[in-house]
Amino acid sequence: MERNQKVLIGVFFLVVGVLSIYLGGAIFGLGGTGQPDSSVEYTSHQKVITIAGSTTVQPVSEILATIYSRSNPGVLITVEGGGSTTGVERAGSGDVSIGASSRPIKDTERLTYPSLVIHKIGGSGVVLIASRDYPHDTMTFEELQALYNDEDDDLSVFSSLRDISYVVQRSDHSGTEEVFASWLFPGAKTVDSSLSASDRNAKGMIVQMAAEGNAGVLKAVKEQSGAVGFVDFGYVEHDPGVKILRIYDMGSTVAVPEHSSEIRLAILNELKGDPLDDDLRYIPALTRELLYLTDGTPDSEVGSFIRFAQSAEARRYFNEIGYFSMNEIDEIMG
Repeated sequence: MERNQKVLIGVFFLVVGVLSIYLGGAIFGLGGTGQPDSSVEYTSHQKVITIAGSTTVQPVSEILATIYSRSNPGVLITVEGGGSTTGVERAGSGDVSIGASSRPIKDTERLTYPSLVIHKIGGSGVVLIASRDYPHDTMTFEELQALYNDEDDDLSVFSSLRDISYVVQRSDHSGTEEVFASWLFPGAKTVDSSLSASDRNAKGMIVQMAAEGNAGVLKAVKEQSGAVGFVDFGYVEHDPGVKILRIYDMGSTVAVPEHSSEIRLAILNELKGDPLDDDLRYIPALTRELLYLTDGTPDSEVGSFIRFAQSAEARRYFNEIGYFSMNEIDEIMG
């Protein structure tokens, strides 16, 4: 009896083992021979598009990527930041499918990456912001130079700077900062040297702060009483936590735009490049195009996504975050 029990137990485990091998093969797509079953799909075969660069362009890229992928499930689009310089370098080296920049391409970059192709997708503008408790609505070019230079200044002599406690700027390489710096100090790429300045006013020493990305600058200005900083317009158009200041350009006696509520239309008028209505002006040097960059002519799928970004359909997504699509700019120019 004991021997029969052992035989039965042995047969049981043998059957279980055979079934395990067979079922395991079925689960992982293997036939009875242990070879792959050609009828089973192992990969999604998705086309992967990677976008990297300007944090100004990043929010609209993320929205466009989501919308495009819904209609094109075979395409996976990932979006990264890093700043405009990163976008140029990674696109030029072929490290990413698309680089993003919110500033013009430099001559040195064109020489380094001769196969770089520029695709205009939209435009925006750099604006000056302040915390809600800041008691002034305007600031002059000369006052901003005093705030962002590398000298130790007594800012009490400037009426609009007597209530400043914090000056915020970018800590990362940024197209937004380059646009702002080149307007304020022609030829400059950054205003980083101001971080070492020891400015003061009637309230005491002014704190120089650096924050990462447009979002970081916006957050710092919102959280610090008496703070000012510069960001892309798209980041603040619908944010009630800060106020957008009107600016007197160098040598001007008029702050633009005439009414802060019209700043969107004023920036758009500058982007169109036509003669402007005097009541709807902004500072030309503080407006810029938003660019996608590729290493040579893009392949069919990347090209299709870029054309979608330039299309009438994409216009609403640019507008949602305070930007202007190329379709909108071209329409007005026409």
